[in-house]
Amino acid sequence: MNKTIQILTPIGESNYPAGELAERPKSLVGLRIGLLDNGKEFSDLVLGRLAEGLQSRFTTSVQRFWRKGYPAKLAPFLAEMARETDVAISGVGH
Repeated sequence: MNKTIQILTPIGESNYPAGELAERPKSLVGLRIGLLDNGKEFSDLVLGRLAEGLQSRFTTSVQRFWRKGYPAKLAPFLAEMARETDVAISGVGH
Protein backbone atom coordinates (compact mmCIF):
# COMPACT_ATOMS: atom_id res chain seq x y z
CA MET A 1 0.00 0.00 0.00
CA ASN A 2 1.39 3.39 -1.03
CA LYS A 3 0.24 6.31 1.17
CA THR A 4 1.07 9.95 0.67
CA ILE A 5 1.15 12.67 3.31
CA GLN A 6 0.51 16.22 2.20
CA ILE A 7 1.78 19.01 4.46
CA LEU A 8 0.25 22.48 4.15
CA THR A 9 2.10 25.48 5.52
CA PRO A 10 -0.09 28.48 6.36
CA ILE A 11 2.55 31.10 5.53
CA GLY A 12 1.26 34.12 3.68
CA GLU A 13 3.06 37.00 2.07
CA SER A 14 3.12 40.39 3.69
CA ASN A 15 1.42 43.30 1.95
CA TYR A 16 3.99 45.65 3.45
CA PRO A 17 7.52 46.17 2.18
CA ALA A 18 10.37 45.45 4.56
CA GLY A 19 11.52 48.52 6.40
CA GLU A 20 14.22 49.63 8.77
CA LEU A 21 13.83 50.49 12.42
CA ALA A 22 13.84 54.19 13.20
CA GLU A 23 16.76 55.59 15.14
CA ARG A 24 15.92 56.06 18.83
CA PRO A 25 15.80 59.69 19.95
CA LYS A 26 18.43 60.81 22.44
CA SER A 27 15.76 62.70 24.40
CA LEU A 28 11.98 63.04 24.42
CA VAL A 29 12.05 66.78 25.15
CA GLY A 30 9.84 68.64 22.70
CA LEU A 31 8.87 65.58 20.67
CA ARG A 32 5.33 64.78 19.50
CA ILE A 33 4.33 61.47 21.06
CA GLY A 34 1.57 59.19 19.80
CA LEU A 35 0.09 56.48 22.00
CA LEU A 36 -1.42 53.33 20.56
CA ASP A 37 -3.95 51.50 22.71
CA ASN A 38 -3.83 47.93 21.47
CA GLY A 39 -7.28 47.09 22.83
CA LYS A 40 -6.27 45.04 25.86
CA GLU A 41 -8.15 45.59 29.08
CA PHE A 42 -6.85 48.61 31.06
CA SER A 43 -4.39 49.71 28.37
CA ASP A 44 -6.21 53.05 28.17
CA LEU A 45 -5.54 53.58 31.90
CA VAL A 46 -1.87 52.62 31.60
CA LEU A 47 -1.35 54.92 28.61
CA GLY A 48 -3.23 57.78 30.29
CA ARG A 49 -0.87 57.69 33.26
CA LEU A 50 2.12 57.33 30.96
CA ALA A 51 1.01 60.42 29.00
CA GLU A 52 0.76 62.45 32.22
CA GLY A 53 4.24 61.39 33.30
CA LEU A 54 5.81 62.06 29.91
CA GLN A 55 4.27 65.52 29.61
CA SER A 56 5.40 66.60 33.06
CA ARG A 57 8.89 65.07 32.91
CA PHE A 58 9.94 65.81 29.34
CA THR A 59 7.68 68.74 28.33
CA THR A 60 6.52 66.70 25.39
CA SER A 61 3.31 66.96 23.47
CA VAL A 62 1.22 63.81 23.49
CA GLN A 63 -0.48 64.38 20.17
CA ARG A 64 -3.15 61.78 20.24
CA PHE A 65 -4.36 58.38 21.36
CA TRP A 66 -5.14 55.82 18.70
CA ARG A 67 -7.08 52.64 19.50
CA LYS A 68 -6.95 49.44 17.50
CA GLY A 69 -10.02 47.91 19.11
CA TYR A 70 -8.67 44.36 19.06
CA PRO A 71 -5.05 43.33 19.79
CA ALA A 72 -4.60 41.01 16.80
CA LYS A 73 -6.16 43.45 14.34
CA LEU A 74 -3.91 45.46 12.01
CA ALA A 75 -3.86 49.19 12.76
CA PRO A 76 -5.11 50.93 9.59
CA PHE A 77 -3.82 54.33 10.72
CA LEU A 78 -0.05 53.67 10.92
CA ALA A 79 0.80 56.12 8.12
CA GLU A 80 -1.21 58.82 9.90
CA MET A 81 0.65 58.10 13.14
CA ALA A 82 3.99 58.35 11.34
CA ARG A 83 3.06 61.76 9.89
CA GLU A 84 1.73 63.24 13.12
CA THR A 85 4.26 62.00 15.67
CA ASP A 86 7.98 61.75 16.29
CA VAL A 87 7.69 58.79 18.68
CA ALA A 88 4.93 56.19 19.05
CA ILE A 89 4.34 53.99 22.07
CA SER A 90 2.16 50.90 21.91
CA GLY A 91 0.54 50.06 25.22
CA VAL A 92 -0.74 46.90 26.74
CA GLY A 93 -3.06 46.32 29.65
CA HIS A 94 -3.81 43.55 32.08
